[in-house]
Amino acid sequence: MKKPKFTERFPLLDIMLTCMTIVLVLCFGYFLFVFLNSSTSATSSLSVTDTIPSTIDEIESSFSGIKIVTEISNDLNAPFAIQYPQSKHIQFNDEVKKYIKTLKYNYLTDIAAYKQNHQTFPSELNISFETFEHNGIYSFVIVKNEYIGDNEGEISIHTFRLNPDTGDRITIEHVFDYHLQHLLEISQLTEERLYQDEALINHLLPEQVAIHTQPIWENFQNFALAENEIIFYFEYNKLANSEAGIPIVAIPYQTINPLLTEFLQALIVEEKTEKPNTAQSAINQQEATKNKEIRNNNVEHEEIPKQKRVALTFDDGPDPKVTTRILETLERYDAKATFFMLGSRVEYYPEIAKSVHEAGHELGNHSWTHPDLTKANNDKIASEIDRTTTIIEEVTGQKPEIFRPPYGAFNDNVLNLTDLSMILWDVDTLDWKHRNASQLLSYVKQNTRDGSIILMHDIHTSTADGLDAVLAYLAENDFQFVTISELSE
Repeated sequence: MKKPKFTERFPLLDIMLTCMTIVLVLCFGYFLFVFLNSSTSATSSLSVTDTIPSTIDEIESSFSGIKIVTEISNDLNAPFAIQYPQSKHIQFNDEVKKYIKTLKYNYLTDIAAYKQNHQTFPSELNISFETFEHNGIYSFVIVKNEYIGDNEGEISIHTFRLNPDTGDRITIEHVFDYHLQHLLEISQLTEERLYQDEALINHLLPEQVAIHTQPIWENFQNFALAENEIIFYFEYNKLANSEAGIPIVAIPYQTINPLLTEFLQALIVEEKTEKPNTAQSAINQQEATKNKEIRNNNVEHEEIPKQKRVALTFDDGPDPKVTTRILETLERYDAKATFFMLGSRVEYYPEIAKSVHEAGHELGNHSWTHPDLTKANNDKIASEIDRTTTIIEEVTGQKPEIFRPPYGAFNDNVLNLTDLSMILWDVDTLDWKHRNASQLLSYVKQNTRDGSIILMHDIHTSTADGLDAVLAYLAENDFQFVTISELSE
């Protein structure tokens, strides 16, 4: 009997080996596919976020120990204008940079995704911030306004608080001394105030209000310590529909004095008379400045018989969507206005700037990148103003004769470096803050008089939404709409 040869294989073994080979080939192919696609995706993300050309500038702010970083995109397909604070404290700086980097990354990657189905489309990312100071504690309110193509614009507000001397970040637990009973009372008071706000009442979502005002520390971490009140910011389109803008609740310290930590209670007792607002302070400084042609915006204007006059002004544009809508509304009321434009945005949107001029409105200079000029050197100040004047004249043919300093901040040095007439305001609608169309009208009703200069911004959708009601109210009350130059005649 012959012995079996070891080279012979059983049919079953052949089948098993064949199946294993197929499985291994398929697995290898799958992993190779995933690896290549992930590498491509990663490379694509890097190319989107890391190769966008931009200019970055850093200057000292008017707040001690705080610098303003400004980054402007030079890519017309992915425009953005970003400003954020930095300090001498590394951990705070890293937290702010991380937040800004996330917003920028999301914007640029969303553009890349939108571009797959659209050849051309408008887009914009604008990040700015406001600073509040309360006895040495800084609160930074960072506002993001973004849109891409036909998508609904995104608005968000995020806050950071800092003790600039120690680097400590202030939380809501610190403000109310980690006392849960105090948090419960704040929760109840906040909910009550939301329902007492006439501008919000018809837009609130009761179930969501109940969820987002529960006595949980996390619900109240987005806040700012202003001079006389604590301000809570809630997420856009969360506890109210989108028409409400960003819900804001401001509670005076005096109202909640017993709930505050002893440190803040002591501050209330020590607080002196209310400081003048930025606009009023600047106007006082204007009145003391001689040998300059400056318009005084907070004194009584000479009355014109039978016809009151008001100057509507819009800052920080032009914007392809908002400015266009505002122009349409102004045309319906045969109203003329003054637009204080940023040179960097005129560079991005020359056709929009040109359309403002062609509609008969007045153009003003609002600097190139919106820095605090009181902290800039002479070369920087001159460049910010002169570059803006030049591009406005090149694009529209109209050379601006008036200038509104960013934040309303100026000093003798700024005045001496420009021949443009300085223009401020006496009615601040705070549209950048509340982002609420209904509240726009409320501020106008409360503060407008004959000869008023009203401050608004043509970069916020909510301003465009609320402008019709503002113009209707002013027209019904016999106000004539004039430009800044006409107002001074």
